[in-house]
Amino acid sequence: MSQNPSTENTVKASDSNDLRALPVLPVRDTVLFPHAVLPLTVGREGSVQLINSLGEDKTIIVVAQREARVDSPQPSDLYTVGTTAVVHKVVKMPNQSLFVFAEGMDRVRLGEFTQLAPFMRAYSKPVEQIAPQPSPEIEALQRNVLTLFQQIVAGSPTLSDELSTVAMNIDEPSRLVDFVASSLPSLSTADKQDTLETLDIHVRLEKINQHLAKELEVQQLRNKIQSEVQDRVQQTQREYYLREQMKAIQKELGESDEGQRDVEDLRQKIEAAGMPEEVKKDALKELGRLQRMSPMACGVAVVEDDRSGSRHRESEGGTRQRSLRSGEGEEPHSRLSVGAALEAEHEGPDFVLCGPSGCW
Repeated sequence: MSQNPSTENTVKASDSNDLRALPVLPVRDTVLFPHAVLPLTVGREGSVQLINSLGEDKTIIVVAQREARVDSPQPSDLYTVGTTAVVHKVVKMPNQSLFVFAEGMDRVRLGEFTQLAPFMRAYSKPVEQIAPQPSPEIEALQRNVLTLFQQIVAGSPTLSDELSTVAMNIDEPSRLVDFVASSLPSLSTADKQDTLETLDIHVRLEKINQHLAKELEVQQLRNKIQSEVQDRVQQTQREYYLREQMKAIQKELGESDEGQRDVEDLRQKIEAAGMPEEVKKDALKELGRLQRMSPMACGVAVVEDDRSGSRHRESEGGTRQRSLRSGEGEEPHSRLSVGAALEAEHEGPDFVLCGPSGCW
């Protein structure tokens, strides 16, 4: 049984004597490049039968699917360019799937399919690459690919440093591009397939350069954001640790935190005052500022009203001020500047907090 895939550039069996009918292993979200060793998880029934059917000749064709969600791919669901590969090792997994180590050999173009079940088998023909003439431009592109790749590896927590060493020892531009493309996890399947199908090595160098430059920029931005977030977290943790240390030292010395108790008293009174939500929010914000102030701070005026007359108090080193507010039909309310809350002696249940946004 034979069937031609509904794709262009299909090779017929009679086109060349170099054609070979080999088992076709479709893979999802993966592209195997020549000279790369790729571990493959084989779980579909047809693919398992394909691997188990291999005898002494363990050569197969590895081809990426156009859509990864297709469970039973047909020839039209596969790309037309794949890679011949040799299966070196097969490991049986507890869930009946297989773990296969395959080494890519050559780029090939799929031809006529001679078998569709239980697994696909098709003719293939090697494709010839267009090698550029040695030139300063090619050398510059190759060096740039190597430099960008090394920078990406150095800045990535998931890529092994050995990749840089391997890349440095590759002299051929074609093999270098294939190695870099297969090693980049951020490169999409479509981009990898496009690299595999690009036969002009000069064009392939330019494409991988663009991908590397983009990836390096994204990586640098990601590292910058991560560093800024980590600095903020460390600063918050440091402040919390120092506050806890201060509390522990005060407890060991038997010192009472009068200021903290005063702040908590003010907080409770704010909660019980029945303020509008916005006013309450501003009052708590001012109270928070007060809590962060040094208890030795001076220069804040305090004014209290005990309803029988106004009494003015002036903090040490500050200036005497008076802040009263009364409206039509309203009784004067006592006002307490948040900045001087620790120095004020509030009398009576009514009080007013004054801050930059107003008084309440």
